[in-house]
Amino acid sequence: MQTTIERRGVREEDNAEVRELMYAMLNGDTYTSLQAVNALGALGAPAVGPLVRTLLAVDNDARWTVAMALARTGAEAVEPLVGVILVADDDIKNPAIWALAEIGDQRAVDPLVGALRTSRSECCRALTAAALLKLGDPAGIAEVEKEFEQSGEGFRGLAMEAFEGT
Repeated sequence: MQTTIERRGVREEDNAEVRELMYAMLNGDTYTSLQAVNALGALGAPAVGPLVRTLLAVDNDARWTVAMALARTGAEAVEPLVGVILVADDDIKNPAIWALAEIGDQRAVDPLVGALRTSRSECCRALTAAALLKLGDPAGIAEVEKEFEQSGEGFRGLAMEAFEGT
């Protein structure tokens, strides 16, 4: 029988410290969860794989907590997060997009432009536009401006609200 944390993406072969922190992040009170998020971020690379697996396995509320931890791992998480936005549905993409914006790595620009063009959800597109604005790359900003022209003031308002909230 699997334990709760194993069902949520952490495997037995994962580092014991990562397993314990993941459990605390997903099951602890708010303070304990945030401490675990910060500790996982400080671990960096060893936490990325288990965090990405968990991002893909948990419910929407937990995904945002996992995204916070991934954002704190920094550049180590960029490629796996890009992989998520290339294949996942919008409910999973949204926290990954947010984490990429928080990390601020320019490697995310092209995949985010692709997500802006292809995502079906207006919420996902607005969050992607906000991420591109936050990254500040001229090509990304040009794509956002093009999307603003095509989608109108309502979409611009959503994207700017998301931008101001990030």
